[in-house]
Amino acid sequence: MRKFFYGWVIAAASGLGIGCGVSVFIPSTLGLLVGPLGKEMGWTPQALFLCPLFAAIATVFVATPVGALVDKYGVRRMIAFGFLAQAAITASFYFLGTDIAGLYARYALFAILGTATTAVAFTRLVSAWFERDRGLALGIALAGTGVGGAIWSLLAQHFILRHGWRVAFLWDSGVMLLVLCVLLAVVRETPKSMGLSVDGSAISATPNALRPSAGMTLGEASRTRAYWFMIVAFVIVVSSVYAVMLHLVPMLRQRGVSAQTAAAIQASLWMAVVFGRVVTGWLMDRIFAPYVAAAFLVPSAVGMGLLATGATGGQAVVAAMMVGAAAGAEIDVVAYLCGRYFGLRHYGRIYGSLFAVAALGTAIGPALAAQLLPLAGGYMGVLWFEAALVVVGFILFLQFPRFDSQRSIEQMQRGRAEVVDSRG
Repeated sequence: MRKFFYGWVIAAASGLGIGCGVSVFIPSTLGLLVGPLGKEMGWTPQALFLCPLFAAIATVFVATPVGALVDKYGVRRMIAFGFLAQAAITASFYFLGTDIAGLYARYALFAILGTATTAVAFTRLVSAWFERDRGLALGIALAGTGVGGAIWSLLAQHFILRHGWRVAFLWDSGVMLLVLCVLLAVVRETPKSMGLSVDGSAISATPNALRPSAGMTLGEASRTRAYWFMIVAFVIVVSSVYAVMLHLVPMLRQRGVSAQTAAAIQASLWMAVVFGRVVTGWLMDRIFAPYVAAAFLVPSAVGMGLLATGATGGQAVVAAMMVGAAAGAEIDVVAYLCGRYFGLRHYGRIYGSLFAVAALGTAIGPALAAQLLPLAGGYMGVLWFEAALVVVGFILFLQFPRFDSQRSIEQMQRGRAEVVDSRG
């Protein structure tokens, strides 16, 4: 019988960390705040949906440096700093004043100080533990986005209804600190630190297994066709999917759905993210990953179409889950492809640059949708627009180049060695 591999604990712990990090906390709670903050502060939905844009702009500048710090100092130190900062910023919402600039500043700080709580750190950790089953392990870790989104949707709404939105943020902060304690107790940087090897076997499971010391630099990766395909495809898909995700609660409330029911439907969307990420991870170990991503975009477009036709009740739950499954697939794929195309040596820096672009998409999409609402005559026109973007993403994923990571990485390394020899 095969011995249990501690790497699966690392994957599960990474899921817990990602699920409680800023990249999940922001989109799963912002829609819940539109009503309370609009009532007390007089802020419009259009103004509130600019919050993720401030976080995304900050992410563009900090994600790559944070990835480099993760490569240099390790995951444990960076996630400790990130969660302490995130908890402090969250607690500071208790003192939020009537100047909306204070709200925007907090969301920018979430990104500046909390990016180490995201997939930038945790996918680097999981990739160091797995080679043969890396897709499934990443799927389990990134499924934390869906679990965390569902839990935050229900838990934050419960705190708001029971204590009011100000005190609710204090409870949210306490949850983050508790999660940090769990992570520090179980997370280990590499299999070697526990006397293990990648995948838990004495010898690497595959002859071409990528070593942590092997990999392209960010400059080398940015000169490949795969890198730019990833940037264009993911910014299009992420912006459209997250536009629907963040607008789901306000849209349902406009259709007469109660606040608690709307939060429950949003939670169902996040649970579908879990399905999308785990299934995607398992499939990517067996099928060319961009084709897997393209397949998950089909139900997403259909789900957006259902919502555009005015779905409520059970139909809205099904439609939301179809959209959520695509969100689960796409972020999973970029983490997997980053390691396969470019290796692990500078994974944090390269993935950080891709994460920054994806973060920009998560902000541009909801903000653009809010601005389009009056022009499109309501959510119907906006949803058909987002569905069209998903179709464009589907076509792009079918154009991705095949990859032979070890061969391309070794070619890059030989090129660097030849340059050094010629200078010597």
